[in-house]
Amino acid sequence: MHQYTFIILSIFCFNWSVSQEDTTFIQAHDYVDLDWYGNYDAWAEFPDGNTTYRQILMHYDMRCSSSGCSGWDYTTKIIILKENGEYDVDGNPVFVNAQTLANVVTPYGTYMQGSGTEGFSPNWVQRYTYDVTDFAHLLVDSVKMRAFYGGWSTGFNVTLNFEFIEGIPAREVVDVQNLWSGSDAYSNMENVLNDTLVVFPEETKNAMIRVTISGHGQDGEFTEGVNYHLELDGNSLFTQEIWRDDCGEVALYPQGGTWIYDRANWCPGDKATTREHELTPFLTDLSEYSLGFDIYKPNWNPAEASYIYDVQLITYKDKNFAINAVMDDIIAPSIKQEHFRFNPTCSSPIIRIKNEGEEVLNNAVIEYGFDNCPVNTYDWNGVLEFGESELIELPPIDWCSFEDNLPFYATITLPNFNSDNYPVDNTLYSEYEFVEQYPDVFAIWFKTNSVPNESSYELRDNEGNLIFSKSGMSANTLYKDTIILSPGCYKFQILDTGGNQYTNEDGLSWWANNDGSGYARLKSVPGGFFKYYEDDFGTELTDYFRVEWGVGLSDQVLAPMIEVYPNPSYNDINIDIELVTQSDIQIEIRDFNGKLIKQLNKFNFLQGVLSVDLSDFRPGVYSCFIKTEDQIYNKEIIVIK
Repeated sequence: MHQYTFIILSIFCFNWSVSQEDTTFIQAHDYVDLDWYGNYDAWAEFPDGNTTYRQILMHYDMRCSSSGCSGWDYTTKIIILKENGEYDVDGNPVFVNAQTLANVVTPYGTYMQGSGTEGFSPNWVQRYTYDVTDFAHLLVDSVKMRAFYGGWSTGFNVTLNFEFIEGIPAREVVDVQNLWSGSDAYSNMENVLNDTLVVFPEETKNAMIRVTISGHGQDGEFTEGVNYHLELDGNSLFTQEIWRDDCGEVALYPQGGTWIYDRANWCPGDKATTREHELTPFLTDLSEYSLGFDIYKPNWNPAEASYIYDVQLITYKDKNFAINAVMDDIIAPSIKQEHFRFNPTCSSPIIRIKNEGEEVLNNAVIEYGFDNCPVNTYDWNGVLEFGESELIELPPIDWCSFEDNLPFYATITLPNFNSDNYPVDNTLYSEYEFVEQYPDVFAIWFKTNSVPNESSYELRDNEGNLIFSKSGMSANTLYKDTIILSPGCYKFQILDTGGNQYTNEDGLSWWANNDGSGYARLKSVPGGFFKYYEDDFGTELTDYFRVEWGVGLSDQVLAPMIEVYPNPSYNDINIDIELVTQSDIQIEIRDFNGKLIKQLNKFNFLQGVLSVDLSDFRPGVYSCFIKTEDQIYNKEIIVIK
């Protein structure tokens, strides 16, 4: 099943640092339903501002609302409010948007409404974490927080928690200014995105521009090559394309809708992309400048395109440290939902380091492993300017224990062969799950869909050596390959990457194409299936597992296997069935109105492929009911002509 079946137990598990005991947790929204377009406000009681914090994290937990999940992808925002000095008719102060902290797009919630289908638990929840340290001066005492929901149907639910970690920030914020914030049609951009004169506060020594922008409307959502531009006194500073090319790799899947399509700076079920542009090197003095912002594509006149944008100028005092290397995150091993596609693992740890010192970071030593076990070391070399980060895949390690859940840690030391000015943020620990244990002999069953040129799969050992791979397969064909493995850690990966962005990265089965249905599963030899892979996985699916000598699995099929292919179909369809125990079965195909169109009966049936002639069926959607002595299974069939 999917990761969302266990997340309620682990939702408040984080990577934690060695100083986690000096952390204050604050809640704003508490299980607030977002059921209709509008604003949902809640008060938060933040610290009084007398303590400094090296980091402030905001955790946005999204669920289905109490009335269900919407089947559409809608924008949500988390906003700090402020009083504007006016009062309503009842004498209450009027609040307006001050600063946007987060922009998250909801998933297509078709599969997530509590039936347990498609791998989702009725209690699924997805966490989105933001570093909001730069807004520390605004998160003081009583603050009204806003969750904005841009949906027009029953929707989602928000819980908002803040994590204040005591210490010294990389640089203290002087002020945050909204330069441009809103939502407008592309055709109107030149009227609303006017240059603005910025006067820097007297204490300013550094400055950075934070940009969050997302494209919407049929043209704005799916058009590449649209850029935003930042200018300083008429001189171009930064040009950045408003585009994401990795929607088929988001952590929250499967979804309904066209979740795999790449989009303008966002993907369904994920954050809109926020980029930070360091302004300090371009400031010869800190008096006043004219800043310009534009969204533009040459020779483009779209009929339907709009953009939601927030551009913020953040000013700072001097940097607090000359040398400060930070262990910023542990991607694997981890139970963080945003890192789901990398976990669980028994192979190479993946970390992210960051430079928060004024001196360019060129080298460091990474120590990593498990408490009370041998230490692993890695010499890192690179070039990280202040504020920059880098993902590092570390050399594989031997898992210290598959019985005791020993804490995993990663530490960055000796930055530029020197002592770190602020070692408090050098170490992180992470929680993790053990990988599954597979038998040393098993078979890979892989059935292609109608476009096999998109699909491939491979098996590698812990050192990355290729053991087995397959590509160039035939359409709608079942391949069976028996694998014999020695003890160790292994990586099995399925890819769907051929073609272009609209005809690939759509897994082995997806509703919005004519590719038909494929599947992948693992089978004991001898015995039944013990691993069923999600077929609607987008770009790739990775499964780490381990093998030990003399360990086998039950020779019983763990669950019935029922596949229908090709689907959609023109003339005939195959129903591939493998039951747990022998049973009489009845197959009924009914139309949209429930009328029985075709019926088949089989007696004392255990497994096999049944072919059904659909040549006399009208185009449309049909329900295929497979009735055993114990249960009824339902599969959807699409007939096209």
